[in-house]
Amino acid sequence: MQCADVFFLKADVCQLGVDQRKVNMLAREYCDASKKKFKPVILSHHMLYGLKEGQEKMSKSDPDSAIFMEDSEEDVERKITKAYCPTAAKGAEDVAEEKAGEGVAAAEGGDDKMPSDAAAVDDSGNAPKEEDADAGKESMHLTKDDLKNPILDYVQHIVLSPPDATFTCATASAPDGHTYDNYADVKEDFLKGDIAPDQLKRGLIDALNRLLQPVRDHFANDETAKGLLEQVRAFKRQSAVPAEASADEAPKVPRLDLAERGVVSAGSHLVFAPLPESSPTLQSAADVLSKLAAVEDLAAPRTLLLPDWTARVNGAVDADPKLIAGYFALFLAALRALDRRLHGEEGSVMKHVTVVVQSEAILEDPSNYWISVINAGRHFSLDEVMGPDMKDSEGVGKVIGRLMTIADVLAVNPKSIALDATKGGDAENAVPDVAEGMENMALNEAEPSKPSSVEAGLVEKFYSAKVSHPALASTLPAPSVSHATNGPDLSLQPPRESAAHVTEFDGYLLSDDPKVHGKSKVKRAFCEPGNVAFCPPIELLAYFGGIGSGKEVTIARSPDNGGDVTYSDKASLVADFASGALHPGDLKGATSKVVVEALTAIAAEIKADGDAAKGVKALKAFEKKMAKQKKK
Repeated sequence: MQCADVFFLKADVCQLGVDQRKVNMLAREYCDASKKKFKPVILSHHMLYGLKEGQEKMSKSDPDSAIFMEDSEEDVERKITKAYCPTAAKGAEDVAEEKAGEGVAAAEGGDDKMPSDAAAVDDSGNAPKEEDADAGKESMHLTKDDLKNPILDYVQHIVLSPPDATFTCATASAPDGHTYDNYADVKEDFLKGDIAPDQLKRGLIDALNRLLQPVRDHFANDETAKGLLEQVRAFKRQSAVPAEASADEAPKVPRLDLAERGVVSAGSHLVFAPLPESSPTLQSAADVLSKLAAVEDLAAPRTLLLPDWTARVNGAVDADPKLIAGYFALFLAALRALDRRLHGEEGSVMKHVTVVVQSEAILEDPSNYWISVINAGRHFSLDEVMGPDMKDSEGVGKVIGRLMTIADVLAVNPKSIALDATKGGDAENAVPDVAEGMENMALNEAEPSKPSSVEAGLVEKFYSAKVSHPALASTLPAPSVSHATNGPDLSLQPPRESAAHVTEFDGYLLSDDPKVHGKSKVKRAFCEPGNVAFCPPIELLAYFGGIGSGKEVTIARSPDNGGDVTYSDKASLVADFASGALHPGDLKGATSKVVVEALTAIAAEIKADGDAAKGVKALKAFEKKMAKQKKK
């Protein structure tokens, strides 16, 4: 994202610390990959050492690691007096011994983190060869410096940096002070002992205070500047309060608060819409509706989040904003129609649903939202976010998307979340025996084993580590996470060996024409006589016919086949088909009727919604475009 800023700002020159050099160079490399003619010029400036031993640069969390523009004379005196000031470079043996000691101390102290530069010694406690050194740390400085003395560093790059600048300090040969006009002489006299560390520090204290005095005068005399400085100091005082000083006080959790802003109801049931695709399926709409309905209290508030910016991050439908918006318009229209078809007006699920467009929600408070995304990224390792199945080539967008999921959950502050289950191994492709199939189809797997997902694990771990303070229990409680396992299976054919073998007859699309596709797809659906382990017509009839939810379905049959038969529960339907009492042809006839009715209702809702109708056309045009590109 930092690399993208270079191009968003159309920067010709990038001047940053050398610690940002890799990002800037990535921008130049991108120019080669994207065939951009003009590359940004990279100017990497020196990074001052931190004032404490071992600090390659200042630490934002440690105010005493650097001199700040707003520091008082007392601040400068204290910081420089306490600063690290070696008179000789450490040898390899000293470094190895020191690092080995740090490692033992960390282990004995029960610290779960090694020192930040623990890589400076190998498993044997020896310093690594120069070529094995951490490239990230080596890139922190433009020149080789074994001494790493922050006092000399400030003299060279702050005091003596301006043209014709001088530096004065007491020396053994000149107790009243000697004035230098070049850094090399200062360093030489210091290393040979003519300048003592205390004398060098005193000279630097005086020089820095002279340099900062005009700044202090400005902040003291200008009312606007004075007010800004007080705000900065107040923020620093607040940040400096140790956690243990307010053990009973809830820690601050930066986040977008949609409940506070009146966008959603606190404690709602949260469901994420799927990422857009060019051919949205009826299965995806049925899955989301099942998740939204998975609440015992019918009147409980639900939140359906449309992740449009996550879709762009993941490159869904070419990351085209119009296609993404068209997809969600189509998807919502299908949900409304399906909801009315299955639940009626009185039992409607969607009337209790608040639809939230992710991008619109983020813009309510973008600063806190993106801070929560960044905090999630800081908390987890890359491997944790990627999970076991993500490939590096597809990882960037998905990693950011998963971090955004954590921020979305914090923003909604739900009581519960319904996510997709992660399926792995060969289990999803296995074909159970007939007896197991009858039980599963009749009971719809009422007690499935609890599945897992990477997103669920990330949410649960983040809440446990960062939002578990007792004082947050009433305002930001951890949501319960469930996975959709008992929704309908609307597939028409057995699982394919690869996506390349999937055809339009493998399932229904939201854009299917009821007159063209309603009967034809049921006619071609897999329906082996007596096989209830996988029987799409049974699933479709039970779902769209409402069997088991107080509705009855009558299957028309000739007198020779036993005459018409009515079913009010799925178990009886499964049993008759398994025994052969119900013929596949009769089953498919009844199934075609309910499917056509459902598709007709969806088509009418889409036609009545201008945005949804445009979305259908745009997605079909996009799919044709992609098909042509594949043929080239």
